[in-house]
Amino acid sequence: MYEISFRRAVVAALVALPLLLLPMTASAQEAAISGTVTDQTGGVLPGVVVRAVNEAYGNSFEAVSDSTGKYLITVRIGSYRVAAELAGFATVERRGVQVQVGQQLALNLQMAPATLQESVTVTGEAPLVDTTQSNLGSTIDSRQVSDLPVNGR
Repeated sequence: MYEISFRRAVVAALVALPLLLLPMTASAQEAAISGTVTDQTGGVLPGVVVRAVNEAYGNSFEAVSDSTGKYLITVRIGSYRVAAELAGFATVERRGVQVQVGQQLALNLQMAPATLQESVTVTGEAPLVDTTQSNLGSTIDSRQVSDLPVNGR
């Protein structure tokens, strides 16, 4: 009787062991990309969307920089294209960023203000006053109005 329950316990342990190790193998492939996003003067930029796209599989991971300009993206191992976007700034992109098992890669990004393109459209219209001629105007009195030919009068 003890031999059968011992065997059951061993079989149950052998079945449960791979299931318990599964989360450990998944986390063994994880790594992180972190850093600070700044502008050209060295000031931190909060609210920057930082996106890491796996170049082989197309998997996308993203984070938003906090009030100190720092971001943290948890990724799988591989080669990544990292891009940072913020309104009013030119998009910064780094290609071929290699991430190894368990690595905490520091990738600081510096953004430059976007070039503003403004256009002014000027349209010309004819003026309400004719400046090419000078004519004198006159006043029409009530007698001239009553003398006007009107159909049916």
